Amino acid sequence: MLYNRVVHFYIDKKGFSKDKANEIAQTVVQKESIRRICKNEKCKHFSHDHIRNAETCLVENCGCNEFTK
Repeated sequence: MLYNRVVHFYIDKKGFSKDKANEIAQTVVQKESIRRICKNEKCKHFSHDHIRNAETCLVENCGCNEFTK
């Protein structure tokens, strides 16, 4: 969904070509996925696998106590 929104933004609002908009969207989606992965070497789970307030990892048998940015 994010990919599609980015492509349409760059085509419709910025006037980029379809190929250039796709290239930009791929970069944006890759950066977003990297940003949402826990940087703890023992964990590496996504942010949605962590409890928001306590930041404890929800994945069974994972020792991560907080989401590391």
